[in-house]
Amino acid sequence: MSEIAAGPINRTASLGLTTGSTGLGINQRFQVTIDALNLGFWKSCKGLAVTFKSDAWYEGGFYDAPATYLPDKLEYSPITLERAVTQEGEATVASWLSDMARQWMDDRYCRYSGSTASITLADSELNPIHTWTLRGVFPSKWTGPDLDAMGAGAVALERLELKHTGFL
Repeated sequence: MSEIAAGPINRTASLGLTTGSTGLGINQRFQVTIDALNLGFWKSCKGLAVTFKSDAWYEGGFYDAPATYLPDKLEYSPITLERAVTQEGEATVASWLSDMARQWMDDRYCRYSGSTASITLADSELNPIHTWTLRGVFPSKWTGPDLDAMGAGAVALERLELKHTGFL
């Protein structure tokens, strides 16, 4: 269930954000928390979507009649987070991924039901605008930065992909 986040988010001086908030999420930042572990702020959050699947049903003998659509299931897209690599942020994510890998390998009976994650949209002054709460979250992919000594001025980015069972 979606909910409006209350109160200011802990401010981080290292983000170098400017003032002048409009409250519209124009200069967006996304704070991600998984089971009370703060994974920090991310510059990009893609894939926050749900698809309502349905099956078309046609009444027999009436070939020109419109289809009736029957509900089938909801499908949630994977969430892809992206940000610049920082020492503190990378250490937190690496520790969480290590814990998750250990849980997966130790779970012989496939009982892992996932975590609960919160993605909070914040404005340029880090005031919360909206929070999405995801159920059954688990990491599906982590990608480190492309390392290229000739890449003049390139920012080292990390990407984290999360799968989940829903936010509605």
